[in-house]
Amino acid sequence: MRRRILRATLGVSVSMVVLMTLAMLWGDWMGTEASSQRQLTAQAEDIAVQLHGRGHSGGEVTAADLQQVVPLNHRLELITGSGAELVAGSTTTAGPAVERTINDVGVIRLVDTSGALSRSHLVAAIAIVSIGLVLALLAIAVSVRTSRRLTEPINELAAHADRLGAGDLRPSDVRYGISELDRLADSMDASVVRVAALLAEERRVSIDASHQLKTPLTALSLRLEELAEWPDDGAVRAEARKALDQVVRLSDVVDDLLVDRRSPNARRVTMPLNLVIEQQLSEWSPAFDAAHRRVSATVDVPSTTTVDAGPVGQVLATLIENSLLHGSGTTTIEARRPQSVTWIEVYDEGDGVPDHLAPRVFERDVSGSGGTGLGLSAAQDAAVSIGGRLALVRRRPAHFRFFLNGREDPASIGPETEESAEADTDYVG
Repeated sequence: MRRRILRATLGVSVSMVVLMTLAMLWGDWMGTEASSQRQLTAQAEDIAVQLHGRGHSGGEVTAADLQQVVPLNHRLELITGSGAELVAGSTTTAGPAVERTINDVGVIRLVDTSGALSRSHLVAAIAIVSIGLVLALLAIAVSVRTSRRLTEPINELAAHADRLGAGDLRPSDVRYGISELDRLADSMDASVVRVAALLAEERRVSIDASHQLKTPLTALSLRLEELAEWPDDGAVRAEARKALDQVVRLSDVVDDLLVDRRSPNARRVTMPLNLVIEQQLSEWSPAFDAAHRRVSATVDVPSTTTVDAGPVGQVLATLIENSLLHGSGTTTIEARRPQSVTWIEVYDEGDGVPDHLAPRVFERDVSGSGGTGLGLSAAQDAAVSIGGRLALVRRRPAHFRFFLNGREDPASIGPETEESAEADTDYVG
């Protein structure tokens, strides 16, 4: 698309420059010709007046008289009334010329042999063509910039759509100063909020349904196990075992359905964890630079560790954005894998989470700055959708931990934050 826009704008711009250059050349040519002709006519008129004075006084006009009045680098020819031809000045006959009839003298013909007209045409042509080349270069630069300004927002919107398709359900605050594209971005962001809310509600309904189904299934399986041990009737035991097998299969089906429904994408996009973190750093570094802050990352996991790019990117983006908006100092991202547990930590040097918000920080509609309160709640939903979990392991400064291997016991948080873990076990998520 960018090539098509570039070709179209270049075609129009260069065509206009070429047409304008040709028009300027033609206008200058005609103007210079007319100016030269007027000047030559004025000189011929002046010569005619001088020679008419000599002829009127009764004397014959001679070649010496012509030599006295002929301008420099000009040729003056006179055909007298008697048919004699007199010549003075330059011996060259080429150049613009004018003729005048002088009473009592004859006909004069003044020829400009200086070549000034040709030189003027050449200088003007060089100047006009140079201006045309400069304008053409400016047109090319403007066309390239225009095509980039039009296509980069479209590419960014396409990349945003790809992230949404990968499960990264977070709005984009980027606007482009183009009303049509900004309206499209607004519509996409509104759709993202609605879809995220619907998916979160769907997951909650699914989880509630799972509990409601699992409880009677568990009770039924226990009852069937008792019947399978019935001592008096072998037929009852056989039928109970068959029914128990069916209950187990039904329970597995429910589990499988829940796994599918918790994931908004049937086909997930996986990426190495270090690349996902590098992507987030690249995306958020300009915003931190604008705020005169720094964001850094340390990845201490094997390079072969792959994750679901969409949900993990969404969780990291939410934590980084919260740190940018509500924290201060350097924001640090650390990925570690002690034993078999992989987690990502995000913390900064700010004032942290207020005590009254800490126990409810992952609940919907809970915000300490007048926002929607959907960020951390949606991030927790995204973490759960891939079997992970978010935890606030320290209040001040705020220290979040994203477990990628499912729900771990708070004791696995580690001795370095044992005190904070003990204080925060009531709201680790």
